[in-house]
Amino acid sequence: MADLNKYLGGAGKSVKLHTQRELVRNADNDELNELIADAQKEIFEQRTGALMQQLSNPMRVRAIRKFVARAHTELAARRNA
Repeated sequence: MADLNKYLGGAGKSVKLHTQRELVRNADNDELNELIADAQKEIFEQRTGALMQQLSNPMRVRAIRKFVARAHTELAARRNA
């Protein structure tokens, strides 16, 4: 299981955008696919927490969605290259 906090930040720490882009570019395809799967699971968990109003950081859902889009974009660029 990949560590999403390395890519997104966690526990009050944030990852700069340029650092996040470099991490995504340097990850291999299998790792990116695993990260996408983990991120989608976390989005589901965050949304169910939002229904119960138990989110500590509601903006994390947005950050995870953007990360998934970046990872998909990188995978598509690799396929087309």
